[in-house]
Amino acid sequence: MKIATYRQPNPALLPKPNFPTPPDAAQPAEPPAVSDAVQTQWSKMRENESFRPARLQNIAADGTWHIQGVRWGFDEMGNDSSKWVSRFKDIKVKPSDIKEVYIGLEPFAPELVAGHGHAVLEFNQPLTNSDGEQDHRMVVSLEAWTPPGQSYGLAKGMKKNFGVIYQLGSFSDRVQRQTRKEGRSMKLYHLNLTQEQKQAFAETSLREAVKDRTGEYYNTLTNSCFGAQVANLNQVLPEKNQIHRWTELLRVPKMSATLPASAGLVLERYHLRSLEDPIEILPDARLHPEAKALQEPGLVAQLSQKSWWGTASRLTGAAAGMALGASLAGTPGALLGSVALSYVGGIVGDHLRILNGSRKIQPDEFFPQHIKDQLSK
Repeated sequence: MKIATYRQPNPALLPKPNFPTPPDAAQPAEPPAVSDAVQTQWSKMRENESFRPARLQNIAADGTWHIQGVRWGFDEMGNDSSKWVSRFKDIKVKPSDIKEVYIGLEPFAPELVAGHGHAVLEFNQPLTNSDGEQDHRMVVSLEAWTPPGQSYGLAKGMKKNFGVIYQLGSFSDRVQRQTRKEGRSMKLYHLNLTQEQKQAFAETSLREAVKDRTGEYYNTLTNSCFGAQVANLNQVLPEKNQIHRWTELLRVPKMSATLPASAGLVLERYHLRSLEDPIEILPDARLHPEAKALQEPGLVAQLSQKSWWGTASRLTGAAAGMALGASLAGTPGALLGSVALSYVGGIVGDHLRILNGSRKIQPDEFFPQHIKDQLSK
């Protein structure tokens, strides 16, 4: 099944972006100066064979980037997915050939707030790797670079435990990883950008991905997967449309621009995505029949798709705020509480509506070719 794309008429994002200057592949930047302790940390992370930093080989005269270290699926070595072997390839990609841009969300527990966010770049012409395999889409994903045997955790990600790596991969790689290796689903929010903004975002994403980030640490709040996509989007959006990453008071990270699970809500409120339901690529039931995404949705998930859900959420919030405010400060408190919690109830209601609303499709058509061949035997 082909991924459908949608457009809203008269997009508000009309000002032209400033196109980023591509790196000079002929004279690669010197690696950042770091201490021996940091070099030791990074040498351990490089032993993790699931990741490999992307490296820019060259940029052709026609603007085509030749990039090394792009993950293109896994060789599935037995039933233990932790032993599957990553396949890294060279590819050529031309940012000006960009067709569509998506923000991908990979939910994990607790799904109300947790998940992983990345960018999906779709091109008119297929990307071809060094072995001749093709894919029309690639994924640009900032991730916590963990040493072998360690796993990411929200709390551990608050300290300098993990490095930063931009993992480039084919879309087929990501689908195989999520739906077969991890047994989780993957959602795609289609961005409502002008053609110039799409190209600028593609160039920005690639430029950020090929930087040497030795000594840069992942942080759950300030340097995270979804935060990186927000920062990259802000580089190509006019100032009035940029997503606010920090609160005006105290200058702390805004959770709405930090938590990947809020991606759909944030992009909708900033008018950056189509209002159509996101696409959800389901886990592979052959390997993960017990996956939560394959089960019948719960009552709240079902109710959140009803036409009256938004109004009910706001009225429920207003009633709760009135009761709480009255108990604390009488009539003035009741009025203030009603307004405040009506707003909060609306946000929570919209978040649940978007989080639980999707068009579900099976993953098979998106697998790498070597997996399609394997399944057809």
